[in-house]
Amino acid sequence: MALEVNRSYQGPELLAQEVVERKGLGHPDTLVDGIAEFSEIQYAKHCLERFGAIPHHNLDKAMLLGGLCLQRFGGNNFQSPLRMMFMGRASKSFGGEEIPLAQIQDEAARTYLQRVMPHLDTSDSRVYGAESLTSNHSTRPFWFSPRSAEDLPEHLADVPLANDTATMISYWPLTPTEKLALDLEGYFYKNNEHGMPIPRFEFIGQDIKAMCVRNGRHIDVTMAVPQVATHTPDMDTYLDRREALEKELQVYAEEILDGENTVRVNMTTEGTTGKPRLYMVTGGSCTDFGEEGAVGRGNKTHGIISSFRPNTMEAPHGKNPTYFVGKLLGYQADLIAKTVYETLGARCQVVLQANFGDQLFDPSKIIVSTDRDVDRRDVEAVVADCLSLGKETTNRIIDEMYFVPRTNPFSGEDLY
Repeated sequence: MALEVNRSYQGPELLAQEVVERKGLGHPDTLVDGIAEFSEIQYAKHCLERFGAIPHHNLDKAMLLGGLCLQRFGGNNFQSPLRMMFMGRASKSFGGEEIPLAQIQDEAARTYLQRVMPHLDTSDSRVYGAESLTSNHSTRPFWFSPRSAEDLPEHLADVPLANDTATMISYWPLTPTEKLALDLEGYFYKNNEHGMPIPRFEFIGQDIKAMCVRNGRHIDVTMAVPQVATHTPDMDTYLDRREALEKELQVYAEEILDGENTVRVNMTTEGTTGKPRLYMVTGGSCTDFGEEGAVGRGNKTHGIISSFRPNTMEAPHGKNPTYFVGKLLGYQADLIAKTVYETLGARCQVVLQANFGDQLFDPSKIIVSTDRDVDRRDVEAVVADCLSLGKETTNRIIDEMYFVPRTNPFSGEDLY
């Protein structure tokens, strides 16, 4: 094991300033991350049930193109629909049996959107449409049309090989500022019976953003929280709700921080003009009026954009969970970081670097940086135990829906 253990952890909580952003579940980029990943999970489950194996695919190339709906109090007038565009490449048959790829993608997208944005009527073609442009092109004749599991080397191998060079980075625990960004968006959600977040408020949209800026021990929070046009009859209602929500979020933020930092929550959208600038949606997101979302442009490790953290550019959403190094080792990096903290009590950062052709669960370089002295043998035991999951990592990613975006719901249950 190419393991390096050092005491050089420098988390943003040790710095004088910190900036953390959270793109909410209804942000266009977060939406597409979720749709791509949920579609991939449904594809993988279909293939496992039918064939006992997951054929080659990558469904991470996807975009949600904005529509046009003029926002007015109490109104709903879609003039152009949102369009979900699936791209990437995937096997469309296995052993001569067709895989209903486009149907899987379409049904998965509608199911996902109905949970996250219940005001978006995906059954109305004036509001929503989807198109699958996913191809099965390859210079290798059976790569995307396997005759049997014999055409899936990663399925046959005891240990799959890394399909690319990649570096995955994780850390744990979150700083108070990082957790605050998640918790404040989570105020607007509760978990359903399946443990997935659903909106708490009928009149609130889901394209929520939280920006937390810490200077010393004070955190300034700016939140953009849309109201749903069809449930907002007039300007007075809009402004009264916004004022009430700002007070509620201020109290909630103070409870979360418990005196560790002071905080000020701001929800005004006037800027320097002094004129009310309404933030209203109909379906729940800025895709209502032209905004677009793409996989990989949203939140990073642990569902946030923590500007002073090292990060990776890998985008796991929609990727193949059997051999895509950025997805499997992304899961492993998170698992190792959390386990080191929980078992050894050390804040840490984990780097897993793999080269093309490496045994997937024996990466070329493993670096664990901690904030205090730890016994290298203890760290090595944690790393070895996590990586020993091997191909079981694939099952965990699918069964846990690990990369499907979540938030910390108002119930107080920490999902990040």
